[in-house]
Amino acid sequence: MMTQKNKNQAGTPEDIADDFFDANDFFDEQEEPAREDVSDYGLEPGTKLDAEAMQVSLKKSTYGGEDCVEVYAHGKANPEDGTEKTLQTVLLARVTEHALTMFPLVSASYRRTFLTPKYDELATITVLADEEEPWWLPEDIEEFDAMLESLPAGFGRHAKYGLGFKWEYRLIPHAILEMIGVTELVIEPGNGASAELPKFKLGIDRFSAIKRSIDSITTRARMRSLRERQLLAFNELLHVADPVQFERRFPKVKPGEIYELVKLGGRAQNRSADDRLAAATVIRNDAGKIAAEQPTQLVELKSVIEQVTLRELIAKIESMLGKNLPEPKWQAFFKANPFVLGLAFPHPVIMIQDQAHVGGTMLRGAGESIVDFLFAQRFTGSLALIEIKRPSTKLIEAKTFRGDLHAPHKDLTSAMAQVLDQRFQLLNNFAAKSHDPALKDTHVSAVHCIVIAGTAPDTLQGKRSLDLFRHSSRDAVVVTFDELLEKLREILRLMTAGTPAPPEENSALF
Repeated sequence: MMTQKNKNQAGTPEDIADDFFDANDFFDEQEEPAREDVSDYGLEPGTKLDAEAMQVSLKKSTYGGEDCVEVYAHGKANPEDGTEKTLQTVLLARVTEHALTMFPLVSASYRRTFLTPKYDELATITVLADEEEPWWLPEDIEEFDAMLESLPAGFGRHAKYGLGFKWEYRLIPHAILEMIGVTELVIEPGNGASAELPKFKLGIDRFSAIKRSIDSITTRARMRSLRERQLLAFNELLHVADPVQFERRFPKVKPGEIYELVKLGGRAQNRSADDRLAAATVIRNDAGKIAAEQPTQLVELKSVIEQVTLRELIAKIESMLGKNLPEPKWQAFFKANPFVLGLAFPHPVIMIQDQAHVGGTMLRGAGESIVDFLFAQRFTGSLALIEIKRPSTKLIEAKTFRGDLHAPHKDLTSAMAQVLDQRFQLLNNFAAKSHDPALKDTHVSAVHCIVIAGTAPDTLQGKRSLDLFRHSSRDAVVVTFDELLEKLREILRLMTAGTPAPPEENSALF
């Protein structure tokens, strides 16, 4: 079974330190390597070696009944028991006609891991010979290094540096080690990748393709880094010195970069708020092109956004209903989300203004009567008034009379009288207000009045009593908070089920 390594097993301070040294080795490869005196390794006094290299030797032998050549590494290293360094000889490679098997080792004597496996549990890397071109058995280290030249690009070319992959391709063995139980990597003909524990088999064509992709990514990263450094230098020098002549420069995004970023990111990508805002800006700016090129995708995106918005609204209302909030809190919510109030109408509406003065000369002037929300029928211009009360507003009296009938509560009748008085004020003063730009193309021939208050009674008798009263009123409509909430839930249900909403429900969305 393939399992993942525990992340706690990697990334120790020692590992990080080794990676730091590897990085320095990579970037300093063009410089003259440091040298150290290794006369105490059993060599002649004054002998100098590369600090990153080790002593190696070659001898002929047999393995599995066939002739082979074995390469050994020598040096003073820390034994496993932690005692003082001792001179050790460790197998580095074995060559037969059929396979070249490397046992990659840490070659730098100054490291605590000197002469230990370079890739931890991945102890061997075997490159199988082509059937028509078997490996030959070199006579000395020079011939062995020459033979390494025939390895695929990406492998080390000198035994004294420990063999294995070049530093920039170390991510290949690191990735393979995520699979528990792998100790051998076999490079074979073809383009495959499979596991037969303890072996991981990798086709040479796939390895070469991975190497080319890594090289391409590295090149792009270096070019991007160069461009960013050039921009930084320009902006911090010339732009600061003379911003008029030298306008600030910004990095250019190549076509396809966002696509590649999303493709690589996957679904679990941890994006910041700025990332999400930037993505929304890109969609908004390119909406026209998306509609022309990928109309289906835009429709799907619109549906997703609407569903998310509805869910957020539903959750927000549910949360607010659980608190004893004052009227101004609800007025602020409805001002930010007029779409919810639109559900109280049987026809499409638009919000003209909140806190509208209907008793003075101007909507924003000092009138004697202020309505919470002023709406207009979208197509005819007929005005409508909405008065907002609290969800805790009493709608019916607690006690019954004449059997199980509940009378309307005075809080409800007061709210209805209030909105009807606002309509009266609007009718009387509309001529003086008609020059207000906000009232263009509106009229007061049939002003609709709505009270948003309370929640539906718990009992069937209470619901019946409320319906008897509010449906007897032709001038003021009463809608409860939980009825608005249920309309939102029903719209969401219809959207997610893919079922078209009834016309009267759809009309309130616009």
